[in-house]
Amino acid sequence: MNHIHKFNQLASHYDSSNNIKMAELATEAIRPFLNDERSEKVVDLGCGTGLVGLELLEDVDSMLFVDGSEKMLEQVELKLAETSAHNASVRLMDFEKGIQLPEKVDTIIMSLVLHHIPNYQALLASLLEQLNEDGQLLLIEMGKQGHGHGFDMNQLAEEVQGAGFANVEADIFFEDQNSSRFLLRATK
Repeated sequence: MNHIHKFNQLASHYDSSNNIKMAELATEAIRPFLNDERSEKVVDLGCGTGLVGLELLEDVDSMLFVDGSEKMLEQVELKLAETSAHNASVRLMDFEKGIQLPEKVDTIIMSLVLHHIPNYQALLASLLEQLNEDGQLLLIEMGKQGHGHGFDMNQLAEEVQGAGFANVEADIFFEDQNSSRFLLRATK
């Protein structure tokens, strides 16, 4: 995969001030949905350097960081080594070829991942099978931008519902003249 090679190259300097700021905003949007039983087993799918998931470790019982880039996961491991967190693990997985988590989870977080996946509809359908009953999917994505990246929030909500998810809601949590970010939440 060309983009995995690209992310391997970016890993050591991915944590720019802008990426950190956007991850903090994403974390703030996600945190209210990590409560009770939904915060037991969580996976950060396409975790990158762990900017979102690492900030949520205190809110969950266990966090599995999954990415297709070995170098990105090395960054997560370095950060985990600097903490006293014992509730986290990492796993290398090219989830574009299919996803099989070691066990079903309560919450799947995907932050700015879906727009990198050409056949994201197939991935959405397979995510449903990875969730426990009443589990939830929390997607952070970019709003549709002039250069083609991102999603129309309402259209993506329809596609998520079409993949079998229920209770689909989406809200913009960041917007400026150049871009926007939204959180889409759906349950099994």
